[in-house]
Amino acid sequence: MKSRYLVIVSIAVTAVHAQSLLEATAPYPQLSEFNGLLSAFPDVATNLLTNVTSILNRQTILVPSNDAFDNYRRQMGSNISSLPSSDVADILNYHTLQGALSSPDIEQPGGLISSTALTDPQYANREVLNNGGQPSQVVYLSSSDTSAGVKYKVRQVNALNSFNVGSGAGNEIELEQTPGNWSGGLFYVVNGLLTLPMNQTITMTARNLTSFVLGLNRTNVTEGTNAAKGLTCVCPNDEAFVSMGDLANSNGNLTDGLGSLLATVTRHGLTGSYYTTNFTDGALIQSQNGYPILVTRKNGSIFLNDAQLVGTNFIANTGCVHALDRIMGFLNTTTNITTPANASIYSDVANIPSPTPVSTASTESGGAIPTTNATGDMLLPPSTASSTAASSTGPAAGAQTGSTTGTGAPQTSATGTSNAPTLLFQHLGTLISFALILVTAVALT
Repeated sequence: MKSRYLVIVSIAVTAVHAQSLLEATAPYPQLSEFNGLLSAFPDVATNLLTNVTSILNRQTILVPSNDAFDNYRRQMGSNISSLPSSDVADILNYHTLQGALSSPDIEQPGGLISSTALTDPQYANREVLNNGGQPSQVVYLSSSDTSAGVKYKVRQVNALNSFNVGSGAGNEIELEQTPGNWSGGLFYVVNGLLTLPMNQTITMTARNLTSFVLGLNRTNVTEGTNAAKGLTCVCPNDEAFVSMGDLANSNGNLTDGLGSLLATVTRHGLTGSYYTTNFTDGALIQSQNGYPILVTRKNGSIFLNDAQLVGTNFIANTGCVHALDRIMGFLNTTTNITTPANASIYSDVANIPSPTPVSTASTESGGAIPTTNATGDMLLPPSTASSTAASSTGPAAGAQTGSTTGTGAPQTSATGTSNAPTLLFQHLGTLISFALILVTAVALT
């Protein structure tokens, strides 16, 4: 009799914790639209609708709040549910991160680049791996106070730092700080939908790097730029390109001729997906046309030769885009470059110059960690901490953020009632666990 009672309590504990994502998010009224989307597309959301029993391949799901779906309807004039199932699959896959990422994982200095489940070549067409495989697309996660020498839009949530998620074109949404548990890993509430990455020139245009796009068009390398797999473009901002001449007019005068313009734009292309912490102090990178580029990290800023990064980690379907405050100067390679942070290494200046004020190339993104090694092989996220690292079994209900991209999930339901019963339900597993201990003690006596 005692043994049977213990088995019943053990089954109850397992039943509470082994929940599909749909079951784990069902108690939250602010996530009802996401749950409705999963139920409407069971074929593309199979893994999220069932309990996951394997402890391998843990995942972190970014769950858009109802506010996120409202914003989508206002911007697009239609519901996500009206999209073809293949498009819904791409959206869900981009919101699925590899590894169970706890809050401390995301709080890493410089931010975190995380691989996702998105592999559709239309949105994920980066380097081909050594084994012939295609790496999945990534997102950039950071805390709002992350510093990498770039401009930030810092938002405060009840005087606490929020987490930001950067996606296609550098668009950014906010992530609640406390994750919830489901059988396949963790989930976080986000106040918007991630943007699926587009090609390089669409990404540049979205970040107001229009002069660089005009330079690509004028030199007839736009198509090649968008087709190149694993490409990082470090684009001088529009003010910097004024010196190149009339780029908008196909017959306009160019300061130093078409050949010089072509050499300039190709010098600002790097082979490989470089995010901000791929840029290691003292590293030498070769541009697409063979010029050496020296990476210098100084006083929290990142320089490529004499140009400072002023906009970073704009995710494109084939790689990444960054913004520079000027056209890169040429490296004086006859100088000893073993101590780049302090050496006089530039042909035209004695030291790293102060950055030029920038008004059109600000950013909301920050630093990241490398996702590939020197041979192009995909690296795992820096931490795939188990869901037990979460500080709570339920996601933060969220305060209003005032962000133009949407607000966090409210702490009360749509009817104005408290979510305290919901939170009690989420902690029921802990209560039953304590009960199991007590019953075991009684049984043994």
